[in-house]
Amino acid sequence: MTKPWLPPSLSRPAANSPPLGPMLAGARARGVADGLEWLGLAAILIDDRGEALHVNASAIELMGEALYLDGGRLRAVDVLADTALNDAIHAVLEEDAAAARVPLREGELHVHVAAMRAQGDDPYQLLRAVVLLRRFGPDQAARR
Repeated sequence: MTKPWLPPSLSRPAANSPPLGPMLAGARARGVADGLEWLGLAAILIDDRGEALHVNASAIELMGEALYLDGGRLRAVDVLADTALNDAIHAVLEEDAAAARVPLREGELHVHVAAMRAQGDDPYQLLRAVVLLRRFGPDQAARR
């Protein structure tokens, strides 16, 4: 399909036009963030470098004393949990795993890391993983 012809006075040089790909990628990530918030899920969106793109209000509330952001990276206060969390995020980003779970303070906070695979022809995709947080009470932990 050919592009419609525009008179030179109406056409903009390509150099002055912002690329559409990055804007669409940002809109897609924002849509995912809004959808997770709407569903009431505590979520942290992760980019291809393992850094947080977005942390929703529910996630901030659940992070509490167990999790924090350091230089954009999600970290755990507990050393063993921090290593497990880092390994889970990297396994998902490197496509070694589609998802990974990290228990933090058994019976209290559960972390689920899920991959958001990029389409092969989309070099602009920002969102590469979603970290979902869920708090379990003592009675819920026993039923899992």
